[in-house]
Amino acid sequence: METGYYEEAGHLIVKVSGKLDTINAPEFGRVLEKLLAEKQASCLLDLSEVVFLSSSGLQVLLAGAKISKQEGINFGVFGMQAMVEDVFKLSGFNHFIRYFEDKDEALAQL
Repeated sequence: METGYYEEAGHLIVKVSGKLDTINAPEFGRVLEKLLAEKQASCLLDLSEVVFLSSSGLQVLLAGAKISKQEGINFGVFGMQAMVEDVFKLSGFNHFIRYFEDKDEALAQL
């Protein structure tokens, strides 16, 4: 798993690649918490290069959404591959974490 981040149009964008599984999710969770502590107006997770999402990865997304809500940060994810999107939607996370098809849609709607 690799993580990087940048700012675009006033939004923090966090790009994740690889697997968000039991091994990698805790590390990503620490990175995400640190970035959210900087209290950006919005945070978007680019998951276009995530190839596997386990329950541990979903827990990290949930934790990020909760922190964002507490801090008043707009939070969303975009660009999931089909298998990852299926896990996200079947688990019901699309009901409380904003999901966008791509970055352009996310930037326009947040």
